[in-house]
Amino acid sequence: MTGPVDLGHGHTLEFVAWKPDADPNPRYTGRYGAHVHHRTPDGRNCVGFVAFAGLPEQIAPGPPTWTVESWEPLTLSPSLLCRACGDHGFIRAGRWEPA
Repeated sequence: MTGPVDLGHGHTLEFVAWKPDADPNPRYTGRYGAHVHHRTPDGRNCVGFVAFAGLPEQIAPGPPTWTVESWEPLTLSPSLLCRACGDHGFIRAGRWEPA
């Protein structure tokens, strides 16, 4: 899967890559997290970030992380809540599902 990925419901996703010289966990294939682009209720552009569980804790302990249940189609848990605008939903089977 390469980005931007159309998730539906006005949401797109772009993976954020991180590839150290010696990747301690090759299952992440360089994918550290993702930006989720969407619109606010009043129509402005907004973007949230999700860090994938496992690898991020080795880089910066403490931030919230999401479990990748499936790469193809992409499924994350738990739900995503944008702190900036309150957009809330799930990424399941490669699609955005409003909460």
